[in-house]
Amino acid sequence: MPILAKLLSHLLDIYMVIVIANVLLSWIVFGTQNLVVRRIYVATGQLVDPVLQPIRNLIYPMTRNIGIDFSPIVLIVLLQILSSWLRPS
Repeated sequence: MPILAKLLSHLLDIYMVIVIANVLLSWIVFGTQNLVVRRIYVATGQLVDPVLQPIRNLIYPMTRNIGIDFSPIVLIVLLQILSSWLRPS
């Protein structure tokens, strides 16, 4: 069982990197004509957006007037918590 937990923890860490990459790319994708950057953004978005959308739906009533999407931060914190639970002490 520890091997499976370790594998899942590593997968969560990789997913967290994908979330961070998607956030960073979202800041630059609309200011560039680089098709590689746009394709990477779309690919990471396809992996991240289905998980972010329920979080956005939950926190939107609290953040609708702020204009900043806090859902990636919430997702990263949740991924950190899950990953730490899976790591052996």
